[in-house]
Amino acid sequence: MTRFRTRRMEPGDEEAFNDVFNSVVAGVRPPRSLDVMRHLWHGAPGGPVWSWLVEAREDSGDWRIVGHHGLCPVRFTFGDMDLTFAKTVNTFLLTEFRNKFVYLRFERQCLEEVEEVFDATYTLTPAAARPRTALGYETVATMGLEWGAKPFSLGARVLAQGDRRYPNSAMRIATTSWSSLSKCFLPRSVLPLVKYDANAAAAAPFFVDFGCSARAIAGLAPRRDTDDLHWRFWSNGDGYRTTLTHTWPDGSRAYCILNRSRASNFVLEDIFLTTSQPGMLQEFLQSVYGWCTRQGALTISFMTTGEGHLPAFLDVYRRTMGPVFSRKYRSSPMSRRLTTRGRKRIGPLWPPCNITAAVAPA
Repeated sequence: MTRFRTRRMEPGDEEAFNDVFNSVVAGVRPPRSLDVMRHLWHGAPGGPVWSWLVEAREDSGDWRIVGHHGLCPVRFTFGDMDLTFAKTVNTFLLTEFRNKFVYLRFERQCLEEVEEVFDATYTLTPAAARPRTALGYETVATMGLEWGAKPFSLGARVLAQGDRRYPNSAMRIATTSWSSLSKCFLPRSVLPLVKYDANAAAAAPFFVDFGCSARAIAGLAPRRDTDDLHWRFWSNGDGYRTTLTHTWPDGSRAYCILNRSRASNFVLEDIFLTTSQPGMLQEFLQSVYGWCTRQGALTISFMTTGEGHLPAFLDVYRRTMGPVFSRKYRSSPMSRRLTTRGRKRIGPLWPPCNITAAVAPA
């Protein structure tokens, strides 16, 4: 009979844990380096990841890592209130042990340890939504939207399918042809945009006080201070990111962070305006679409919770974007749970929550 034990992760466990995690996700994503893992574990402004291991005893008597539950602190705001939520990260149990170890009991014990540490926990893993209902999680749907240059919506659909169906050489030819042709139908650029790479964005005066302006109208949302954006996006080396900003004459500001997932597609990972004027959102989005099209993109994918947006803003998103072609960016569940501390501070019910899917490194 297999013997198990559970314990908190220690610094000396990191390399072995990262190797096991890479074996779990092999074929789904590229191997993660130890440096990237440490960035996630120790770089968050909210503090280090809370991490618990499941170990099984080998015939030799040695213990090996076979499972893990992690809670990554993410700073949130609700008006003037500072909150700390925790996103589940790298939660797994090796297939061969799933009938031998009661994982939900283990996760419940982990949650009990953080009842007075975090205000809430949440997960963006679809497969975990139903089992975690037993742990007190409730599930809402994220909203998947995608913009495609209107004359090329069919072409974008073909390219999205072609990622799976066609050889790389044919895909490159098709992408180049559509991208060149699409420049004849560029969306009208309404606003001048300032572009930053990761290093420049982290040092830009634009973001020095942006978080203070954002929290006043954001509702329940992740903090957008420079430290938070730097950790979540700019220093997260798993993609090619560009930050675009605009400042209106009245002082209203907007930014978005784009990640180029493939030659023909950008992912809109975060967007925020310090104004509640839907016309400004319309102008900003139209300008972002034009910028992306000039880079050869045919689609922009966006995932967010819909409940925290102003109805007029949701109308703009729905009017300018449409159904998602790529399976990866379609709507999916987000499960969340208020802790004992969170119920004391926020109340027994969730306020409308406004977050994008890219709330923290995965």
